[in-house]
Amino acid sequence: MINIAVSADMLAATRFAVSPLMQAGAVLHPHRPHALSTVSVPRQQVDAVLQERQLPLLSALRREISGYAPDFMTPGTATDRTPDLEAELHQVAATSARVVARQMDRMLRTARPQGKTSAGELPGVRSFLERGERAFAQQVADELDAFWRQSLAPLWPSVVAGVEADIEHRARRIARSGLSAVLNSLHQDIAYRSGTLHLASEHRIEVSGTTDLTLFPSAVAHSWLISVDPWQERGIYLIYPTRGALGPDRMTEGADPPMGSVLGHSRSTLLAGLALPRTTTQLADRHHLSPSTVSYHLSHLLHAGLVSRVRERNRVYYRRTAHGERICGREAGDDGASWAGEGRTGRPERKPVVADHEGVVSA
Repeated sequence: MINIAVSADMLAATRFAVSPLMQAGAVLHPHRPHALSTVSVPRQQVDAVLQERQLPLLSALRREISGYAPDFMTPGTATDRTPDLEAELHQVAATSARVVARQMDRMLRTARPQGKTSAGELPGVRSFLERGERAFAQQVADELDAFWRQSLAPLWPSVVAGVEADIEHRARRIARSGLSAVLNSLHQDIAYRSGTLHLASEHRIEVSGTTDLTLFPSAVAHSWLISVDPWQERGIYLIYPTRGALGPDRMTEGADPPMGSVLGHSRSTLLAGLALPRTTTQLADRHHLSPSTVSYHLSHLLHAGLVSRVRERNRVYYRRTAHGERICGREAGDDGASWAGEGRTGRPERKPVVADHEGVVSA
């Protein structure tokens, strides 16, 4: 059991974040598979990418990591910025030699024994460190870049949509039930009781004196992963898997509407209203939202490939794509409810009926 003492200050500083390299770390870490992974990246595929792309250092780290994984490889992303892969890779490459040496020494003290192949012994992590800590950090960044672009870049729109919808859902849960209820809903192995966060584990670890907790929802993590800085120079990072489309949530009874379980209430409502082309202003009036809020949600729907946009004179119209139609569970052009009002084409405009829901989202 891992027990983390949670002070009032730490609880107040708890936040959610989105990070490309945290997602990569969730895939690369040699943890056991878990049924709650929602965007499948099989172990065989990970190993194939590492081999085909000739990523020997990541391969060695994946073979040898047992327990502690070097923190500098997953720097995380500030919550007030858009997730930026290049910025995170730069942070990895620029890690000081002192930090690399300290973290790698700790990792190697618990490393698995080296494996062998018919071609002889595979290069180990120590052999890469012999070239110097700065060169080591640069190679980690380069190989993470290659691995991310091959394995996660094609999935990124779905991953981001699921992660951000998960954060939106849990923010509503916090407002209604409090942060403790959300912490208890993250995973079946995670529980918050009496000021302590408990994680079911074969390891016996007591953690105290930490400053903050950052939660990283992941659609590619097979299970939860926790990163505790032994030197307490940063807070705790906790990766937890977003729920699968049919998976249960510990806080929810019954099934969610398909569209709502994927996107969250606000975006599912907007998507439902886009069987006919509409502008940001029309959507804002229709759904009683501010234009800036509508623009924010539309930008994510557009990035995820669920809506398209076209300019006509001085107006920009949005409409669901074929993928968006499938998410809504409707045939193209069917908005699925009663007639009410007029669209820009002159045909009656249908008013979507979207039930509120409490289910956790998935990618």
